Amino acid sequence: MNIRKHQELLDFWEYSHGFDSEDGTVPIDEDVTFEATRQELQIELEHFDEMELELELHPIKDDDIQPEDEHPNKTMLKRELRAIALKRLEDGARTVSDFEEVIKEWDHLDSNRERKERYHEIGRENLDSKKDVAPLAIVIPAPINHAYWRQLMKGDFIDIISNCPYEMYNSLSDEDYSKIIYDLKDDHKELIYFLYLRDFTTNQLAALRNQSDRNIRGVRSTILGQIEKKVLMILVDRQEEDFPFTNGNLTMEELDFLTRHEEEIPATLEKLNKEKLALLKEIGVVVRRITREQEKRAKEEAKKCKKNNRANRKKEV
Repeated sequence: MNIRKHQELLDFWEYSHGFDSEDGTVPIDEDVTFEATRQELQIELEHFDEMELELELHPIKDDDIQPEDEHPNKTMLKRELRAIALKRLEDGARTVSDFEEVIKEWDHLDSNRERKERYHEIGRENLDSKKDVAPLAIVIPAPINHAYWRQLMKGDFIDIISNCPYEMYNSLSDEDYSKIIYDLKDDHKELIYFLYLRDFTTNQLAALRNQSDRNIRGVRSTILGQIEKKVLMILVDRQEEDFPFTNGNLTMEELDFLTRHEEEIPATLEKLNKEKLALLKEIGVVVRRITREQEKRAKEEAKKCKKNNRANRKKEV
């Protein structure tokens, strides 16, 4: 510490403790205290000088300071680097194009996650019974190489248990689509099962059910029309609930389905809104009914309490 700064500290200390009087005189009882504190200040200033000299000789570098739980030669994984890059991209987003790029990265990560999840989920819609089957069953017999048999060997019994017209709705992973199949009539379930899961022709199914081929085709077109209307309502509802630029998290097949039925979407929206209003009215009716019942019960309980109080008073009298 230089001499000038040293003197400034001394002058400030004297002024703050009242030793700096105009005439320069100090009372006798304060003279001893002044000398003692002056010596303490001198010692403290010497310590400051030693600390400054130590810092000049051995400066502290920020790079040498590391957390206790962090290894000095830590190598970052690729996913950690990608997470840091995505974080920087999110923090630096300012324009619409920047945010679209961030959303694109999020969608990419979500698609990778869903793909990994699909590896552990086997549904009937993802099966191809003719895939990887040896020609003419030269090496492995065709029944053993069938998709159902491979599932059975893996321990996936859902599709095998649900291989039935009345249980096939369990094979669908989507709850809304599963409900559509569940709500079909038993005859319609059998028709869908044999035509689309067992690959029966209309002639074979007609012979099995003692009906004409024309009748089977007519019923099939009616069922498919009903299913398409319900699926369209589900997809339109999903697309309306989510943000527009995410397309309601729909698959390419679902988007293609909406494109093919684009003319029917306005009427479907109107019908969907009417159903929602009707549902809200029903909920309101149920809520009012419950409220009235609760009020009625409260009144009855109040009457019972009054009767009990009167009876207790009479007994006391």
